[in-house]
Amino acid sequence: ESQYRARNFSNRTATSNTEDSPASPRYCCSCSKMTSLVLSYFNARGRAEAIRMCLYVAKGGDWVDDRFAGKDWMSIKPTTPLGSVPTLKIDGMAHCQSTALLRYAGKLAGWYPSDPLAALVVDEAVETINELQSKLPFKGKKTDEEFKQSRKEFQDTIMTQYAGFIEDLIQRNGGKGFTTEPSTADALLFVLLGDFRAGNYDHLDPSFFESYPGIVSTVEGVANNEQVKKYLAASK
Repeated sequence: ESQYRARNFSNRTATSNTEDSPASPRYCCSCSKMTSLVLSYFNARGRAEAIRMCLYVAKGGDWVDDRFAGKDWMSIKPTTPLGSVPTLKIDGMAHCQSTALLRYAGKLAGWYPSDPLAALVVDEAVETINELQSKLPFKGKKTDEEFKQSRKEFQDTIMTQYAGFIEDLIQRNGGKGFTTEPSTADALLFVLLGDFRAGNYDHLDPSFFESYPGIVSTVEGVANNEQVKKYLAASK
């Protein structure tokens, strides 16, 4: 396990739920009043990485990347709204659900469309990527050979179907992204492809997505974004 660490870009420190005052800030539509952002997750990429990227694009170093080791999870879990992470504290108020947090961070970064149809396409892509990952077979009680075979079948069927759909969404838009501007879906796809290329999925071909030109082009676009480059350098 990696040791607990909190990347405090803004020299602020994370506060616990017990420190929240009874007069917690009310919801408002003006982001300018929000002064503190603390994103909490395991010391891993997972469901938080695309959110981290968007927060960095939006805020630079003015937020807290609060990471913890797996061994600390059982003590942290009761402090979260629904017993899950990531969570995002906005001026001390904790919020959850990774897709909602990604959309919020994307809006701050300008990586979420204002046009309703473009927003629909981005949400469609995000949900598709998340659903693809949720269908990934786990080992459980399978033998090694059964597990290997289940992953192969997944790659040949569900993964191929979903990758084709994602590619089609990108090609409809010209082949270089889900919309004309960077989006939360681009960020999520960037994380997925990075994990595949790193061989983080047992018994799945790390080069599987390389035969999809729109997917590859979209990920390259994210990788070449100057703010993303700065985030990746800062998070090493």
